[in-house]
Amino acid sequence: MDLCTVISEGFIPQALNLIQSYKTLSYNQNIYLYYFNTDKEKLNIFTDLFGDKIKLIEVEDVCDHALHPRAFFYKVYAIRDCLHNQSDGFIYSDSANCFMRESKNIHNHLTDDSLFLAYPYESLTNKYWTTRECFDIIGTTSAEIMPQYWAGFQVYRRTTKNIDFVSDLYKYMLLPGVALPDMNVKKPDGPNSPCLEHRCDQSALSLLIHKKNRHQFYDINLNEKYGDWQTFVNFDKHYRPNFTKTILSPRESKFGKFRFLKI
Repeated sequence: MDLCTVISEGFIPQALNLIQSYKTLSYNQNIYLYYFNTDKEKLNIFTDLFGDKIKLIEVEDVCDHALHPRAFFYKVYAIRDCLHNQSDGFIYSDSANCFMRESKNIHNHLTDDSLFLAYPYESLTNKYWTTRECFDIIGTTSAEIMPQYWAGFQVYRRTTKNIDFVSDLYKYMLLPGVALPDMNVKKPDGPNSPCLEHRCDQSALSLLIHKKNRHQFYDINLNEKYGDWQTFVNFDKHYRPNFTKTILSPRESKFGKFRFLKI
């Protein structure tokens, strides 16, 4: 499986850390690094370190919020382009994540040639993290009580079904009513709505999984290996991560941990 990630200029160290952890502990195949709002000269370090293993691709400014750092359209842009034009099979990971243990069998965990990781708590269902406008546009009001899926780690093989799915995700994320408001806006539907924040690409991904019946319900084994345990801890005071099984650590470098950063 190849690796796909996306950065703006401030996330260059994070991407270096992720990529070097992938090369050391995972498949060490092709790397597709998408970028926006970045001085291109500062990207030379990637080709210096990784040579022809890495391909640098600029995110195009295709809509008003394409390069908005908190709308996360650029993530869907990267996934779509990678699936359509670059790779036969890849891991998408947010750049702040980091592989912690050897992981060369992710392909064995795919369902319908994809991997999505669901959150297990009622407090992490769609109604709390998705605006009414987004529900209405995607046409999935029945998804209110369904789980959100973590958008920071996804896996795809190039199949017709996945191309259609990601194409629809991209189409919806072009719309301001799906991609916005950004996560800094609290209670976007007003004080009496259950919606606490809109989760942008994660909201769109989660609703589309429901609409297209692509559910992959919570699996404790997969989530202990690859899941967003930091969010679990925030929402469940009794949850204790099983670090003996952790393969991917979410947002590792966001907290100043650069275990694989070697320049």
